[in-house]
Parts: sequence; C-alpha cells; structure tokens
Amino acid sequence: GYGYDQNFPRGSMTLDKLATALRDGGCAFDFIGFDACLMGSLETAVTLEPYADYMIASEEVEPGVGWYYTDWITALSENSSIATAGLAKTIIDDYIREVKARTPQSQATLSLIDLAEFKGTIPAALAAFARSTTVLIDANDYQTVSDARAGTKEFAPSNGIDQMDLIDFAENLRTKESMSLATALRGCIKYNRTSSNITDANGISIFFPYAGVSHVSSALATYDRIGVDADYGRCIQAYASVAAGGRVTSVGSNNMLQILLEGLSGGVQPSAPSSGTDVAALLQAFLAGGDRSSLTGIPEDSVAWLDTNRMKASVDYYEQHRLDASSLQITEKGGQRVLALPEGQWSLVQHMEQNVFVDDGKGFIDLGLDNVYEYNEDGDLIMEYDGTWLSLNSRIVSYYMTTDDHYDDNYTIRGRIPALLNGSLVDIIVEFTDQNPDGVVLGAQKRYDADTQTATVSKGLVPIVVGDKIDYLCDYYTYDGDYNDTFRLGKQYTATGNWTIENIALANTTCQMAYRITDIYGNHYWTPSVGN
Repeated sequence: GYGYDQNFPRGSMTLDKLATALRDGGCAFDFIGFDACLMGSLETAVTLEPYADYMIASEEVEPGVGWYYTDWITALSENSSIATAGLAKTIIDDYIREVKARTPQSQATLSLIDLAEFKGTIPAALAAFARSTTVLIDANDYQTVSDARAGTKEFAPSNGIDQMDLIDFAENLRTKESMSLATALRGCIKYNRTSSNITDANGISIFFPYAGVSHVSSALATYDRIGVDADYGRCIQAYASVAAGGRVTSVGSNNMLQILLEGLSGGVQPSAPSSGTDVAALLQAFLAGGDRSSLTGIPEDSVAWLDTNRMKASVDYYEQHRLDASSLQITEKGGQRVLALPEGQWSLVQHMEQNVFVDDGKGFIDLGLDNVYEYNEDGDLIMEYDGTWLSLNSRIVSYYMTTDDHYDDNYTIRGRIPALLNGSLVDIIVEFTDQNPDGVVLGAQKRYDADTQTATVSKGLVPIVVGDKIDYLCDYYTYDGDYNDTFRLGKQYTATGNWTIENIALANTTCQMAYRITDIYGNHYWTPSVGN
C-alpha cells in the first residue's frame, strides 16, 4: 500500500485501488515516482506498467528529507522535452547526495525501472523462476529455497512485512531460471543508487513469506486484483505451506519460560521431544483440529491457500530435516560451557540471537535480542555470559538488532529500542558502524498500530531534542509463562541532547541468558539458560 493520512486514519491506499485511480484518471505518464517508503517493488511495477513509461521508487524506508525537488523541476521547466531517463537520473543523484549531506547515517535507495521493458521481459522470466522454485520445494529441496531466503536482503525487517530484494534472492538461489530472472531485472533497472551504508539493494523488491505466513492471504488477493503472475502466487503458497507444516511438526521447541524457570531453580533443563517424535501424528492432529489460526495468525476462514496435501506429502522431509530440540543441552569443554550439535543439526540453524531476561521477583523482563555469539574452534556455541546488556546514558533498555550490513571491511548494524516519546509509541533507532563502533542514536521512528491504523511504515525519523520525555518499554512475562503486557522499564527519562551507548553490568539483578535459534521453517528454539 501507499501512504497514510493521519487526518483521516483509514489505512493506506492499496495497490489495486491505486491502479483504479490511475485507470480512471485517463492519463499516460512519462514517469510515476514515489517520494515514499518501500514502493520499489515488483508489485508496484505491475500496477503502474499500463499507465507510465518509467517508475522511480525506493526499496527501503525513506529518510525524512525525501527527494530534492529544486534541480529536476528547474531542469524540466527549462526544457519540457528533456529525456525522462536523464531527468530521473537527476532525481536519483540529488536524492542520494542530499541524504548523505543532511542525514549521513540514513540508508537510502532509489531506482529507475523501464516499465515497457519490464512488460516485455519480466512476466515470462518470473513465471519460469516461480515454476522452477516450486519444483525445488516439491522435490524435497525446500531447505535450498529457505536458506536462499534467509540470506537475502530484507527491507523494514522489524515490521515483519517480508519484503526482500528480488535480484539478491534470485542470485542466492542460483538456479538457471533464477539467474535468468536476475539478468532480466537488471536490464529493466536503468539506474539504481544506494547510500554507502546499505548492501544488496539492487533496485526491485518483492513479497516472499519468511517471518511468518500471516500476510500470504492478503498478498495472494492483491496479486489476483493487480495481475501478478499466477505461477508466482502458487510458488509462495507452496513455500508457505511447507513452512507451516515444518512449524506444526516442530511444536516440541523448548519453551522459553520453562527454560528460564528451570535455570533459576538450578534444576534439570526441561526435556523436549526428540527426533523420534511421530511427525505424521503431530501433523494429522493439527489438521484434524480444524482451527489453523494459531499457526497463521489470521482467522481460519482466511487460510484457503494452505495446501494440506502438500504438507502431508512432506512428512518424510520433515522427519529428515528437523532440529532435535532434545539435543539442545549444555556441556563443558576446555573449561567452557558450550552447546555442541552435529553438523547436520547446525545446518538447519539460520539465525542465532542472544536473549537476556531479568527476574524482578514477580516475573521476567525481556531485554530483547542481539547478534552477540561466539563459537569455539570445534564449532560449538560458547554458552558463557558476562552479565552485561546495552544501555543508553547508563540506563538499561530493551534492544532488538534489526539489520546487519557488511561490505568489504565496513559494516553498519542497526537496532531498535521500544519507547514512548512524549507519549507516542516509537522505536528509538541506534546504529553502530566501523567508523563509529560506539554507536549513535539516529532518532525515533513512529510506530503505527496495524490493527487500528495502518501497516504502512512511517517515513523518516523524528529527532529527539532536549527536554523530550522518554519512557523505555519492555515485554513482561509472569512466572506462569504468560505474556503479561508491555511495561515501562524504569523511570521516565528527560532527553539532554547527549547520548552514551554502552554495555553495562546488570548489577544487583538476577539474570538469565539463552540463545534463540531459528530453524529453516521459522521455528524458534531456546537453548538452556545460564545466569549472570
């Protein structure tokens, strides 16, 4: 969708409604450009193709400065016959230059897509790519697709919209059809520029489920309305169905709160079902239950896309590609506590995140997820914890790492800190780079309530100025294992204009650290916990 009107909060304009407006307008445009977030997608290109020669859009969230209009409008006023591609190049160059000059920490992308060439080359290439990818999934090679997806550049990852760079995904998959699609897409993208602190943003994105499957229904419905190739819809349906089956048959994942309670009591870590669990029985029990909303996160009447026959046909695959939760046990090696898994089990792990909790005597404060982990020379995960966590001006905060861009010897790591800024719900965005490893606070990104407002991602960052009132937020869990609510973490803070970001000791507290492991189906497992 496009845009969100805060004066008339009725959600965003969906792509099919945008197509209706363009059709009813009766105009043919030299280009249609979006000075907005996340619009540089294949879905947007399909929507605009009948109404414009070119599309200019960003794959990523745009910084608040947006486009620089002076030069290109001046050039157009001086020569109304100026070549569209040349004018677009000015728009893109000026945008990247101004972002670098005015908000150098911001990540910026902007590309020019030739919609006529797109129409002539992409539908057939996308269809072939989609069919071949579906064949992989059905030929017991789901992990190849999942691993390629896990390694693909994703945009606005903290919002869970599952929008990824299509060229990066195609080149990660490395099939004949995917490489042909990547070549065709690069031909359509006539100009693409990014800021130096973002990688693998090649100019066009697409929806592909990964964080969850709750958006599949709406995506398929939109595809039907705007005319995205049906083979691609069937491809993501196949992938999401096999992923859903993998989640169902791995319900023995270690429970985070059981792990914490056992760790605090010094008892034996809870056992989890081993790889010998009857996968077929687990799947059959789920399918017989009728209500699948617990898996999909959406009402039962909205999951017609779920292919139960494909799930049943994958039982042998689930048996052979299943993380054994019972093997997540701490052992000692060389004077260190470690988690040792067979190589075949490690190959099923796609993400590893450190998860720290504070016991306040009534329940657990969740301090978030960070990409801090280390392996020994044998490839075992080291399970030692130094008792520290991230702080802002010596105040412990909840922190969630969101992006990690590495390019040559350079890196840019970003994370979010949930908070209320003068009473409004935001994420405070912090960034660490090779040039500034101590980190910097970039500002705050407004968070909309997707249930009552819109799932649209807010453009730009709100500056935090002297005198602003900040309430840091955290998730809280009771000893009964229930998510209680989001609570204020500590007392309200008044911004001074100066920030110090550092890891400090969680002094005078009882803490537990575990690693959250994500497997090829998107299941989360927690390792046994260790205390501070």
